[in-house]
Amino acid sequence: MMKQDRIDSKLDVAVNRGLAAALLVDFPAGVKVMIDQGVPPHVVTRVFLTPQQRRASDWKN
Repeated sequence: MMKQDRIDSKLDVAVNRGLAAALLVDFPAGVKVMIDQGVPPHVVTRVFLTPQQRRASDWKN
């Protein structure tokens, strides 16, 4: 499966905020941040369940 570029910069920011919250606080906090900021549930699931498919620009610790 090929990675697609995120066209929506708000989605990109929300995903990165959620990843940061998951790493700095805990997993549920990361999920909540993404959902609260409008990231579609299937994207939240994919981001957390398939980290090998994350974009090079995604937040990392």
